[in-house]
Amino acid sequence: MPGKSQIADRIAARGATKVSALAAVEAVLDEITSALAAGERVTLTGFGTFEAAGRAARTARNPRTGETLEVAATTVARFHPGAGLRARVAAGAGEPLGTVADLGSLQGLAAVEPAPEPTVAPPTLTAKPTAAPKAKATAKTKATAKATPKAKAKAEAKKAEVKKRADAAKKADAKKRADAKKAQAKAKKKSGKGHTKKK
Repeated sequence: MPGKSQIADRIAARGATKVSALAAVEAVLDEITSALAAGERVTLTGFGTFEAAGRAARTARNPRTGETLEVAATTVARFHPGAGLRARVAAGAGEPLGTVADLGSLQGLAAVEPAPEPTVAPPTLTAKPTAAPKAKATAKTKATAKATPKAKAKAEAKKAEVKKRADAAKKADAKKRADAKKAQAKAKKKSGKGHTKKK
């Protein structure tokens, strides 16, 4: 009677790696289980339908002792085989199955593969590459630290210049408005005097 591991072995025998096949089997079963737990119905065309069904509370009898037991209401998983599955089971073993592509190429399944064991490199090889980036990083940090006060001063000077220009523009605008008001007042005064003379 095959279990998950044996099914994975059979899939691996058809062209996939054992780890990828096992990951694929696990992923499919997890998805079906999650869907059923959420009360969803899972239909795999040709294979069958999985569904969660409620079972009412009932009174059962222990076959050995004959004692009656109260069984609480629960939800159970049910499977209804599809037409394709029924036909295949009725026909028997049939032709051998074809090869499958490596399932590790499927997104997310390759990540399940165990990481390769770390290889111990000679001390001379590991010391040189690690020392160089550290030194570079330190130099870069120092350069950034040196550049920071200059950059700050530059930014502050720029801010001050922008503020100065804005203030100057505001003053010029205010002066323009004041001059315009004065000119208007003068023009009004003149026009008022002219009217009085005519009278």
